[in-house]
Amino acid sequence: MELIQSFLLSVTRVRLSLYEQRILTKIVEHGQSVIQGLSVQQYKYITNPFDNEKITIPIRYILSDGSKDYKKVIDACKGLMNRKFEFYEPKTRTYYADTIVHNVIHVAGSGAVTFQVSRVLYDVMFNFELGYKNYDLEQALTLPTPYAVRMYVLLNNQDRPITWSVERLKNMFGVADKYTQTADFIKKVIEPARKALVKSCANNFTYTRIYDGQKVTDLQFFPVKVDERARRLYGDLSKEQITQVVACKMYLKDDVGFTSKEIGANKKTIEDFARIPDAVTILYRINKRAMRKSTNTKGYFISAMRSEYQEWQQALKSLPHK
Repeated sequence: MELIQSFLLSVTRVRLSLYEQRILTKIVEHGQSVIQGLSVQQYKYITNPFDNEKITIPIRYILSDGSKDYKKVIDACKGLMNRKFEFYEPKTRTYYADTIVHNVIHVAGSGAVTFQVSRVLYDVMFNFELGYKNYDLEQALTLPTPYAVRMYVLLNNQDRPITWSVERLKNMFGVADKYTQTADFIKKVIEPARKALVKSCANNFTYTRIYDGQKVTDLQFFPVKVDERARRLYGDLSKEQITQVVACKMYLKDDVGFTSKEIGANKKTIEDFARIPDAVTILYRINKRAMRKSTNTKGYFISAMRSEYQEWQQALKSLPHK
């Protein structure tokens, strides 16, 4: 089932556990009746029909990982009573904050949990002023970490690179206090989410760090769908390598100005280069060198990519054989 929610809800500031994230996904599913049958153009005219909404969820829907421990879901519901979600609506310059659920009830043997959802949360969900995100319910419920779910929702059906500041990402994920060092945030949040999607989902991504001097200030994400068509197109490449190839093409097109024809003419060079681990980050460095040299010719990029690939090949040959 496809779920649709506002961009505002997708980027709201809240830190959730895996089961809390799954419950939130089911809350979004509950609101889909308001959206069904409407066109994208009609979304902006939706008003929230809910007050504080009473919802009952079968616990087995949250335990999609095969666990039979109902207590985990009950504890997650109680945890959501203490989870504050917050967001800022720039158009009206309004700040909102509330807890996600209230009045959790579980009757032993019922197999279900009931709670009330704040009207404010549905206000946010139906606020489409800044756009919307759509994603697959079943896929979201099978992902193994809450950060993987958030990244899946944020990047699903995104066909262009997107850049967020590290500060905004930390706040969005509710971990600004936990991971003060950017390297720790990338290692503990972004990288595990990327690996989880590579393992569990066709919707993958890679990213590059953007620097201000020596400091990483932003992350640029390259969302890539590695479906059966992509696998046929790229033959023997792994999912990670396919992701790198497509990301490199995105970078060359969006950040450097290559045309589709020019990318096609240099297909082998790009696909060879993309075999290098973290290839898109190397492209970013090539771009920085080009800017320092005051040369942004496309020939410079192709030559630099070939040199990087040759150096990587030589480095591989020099490694001791096992």
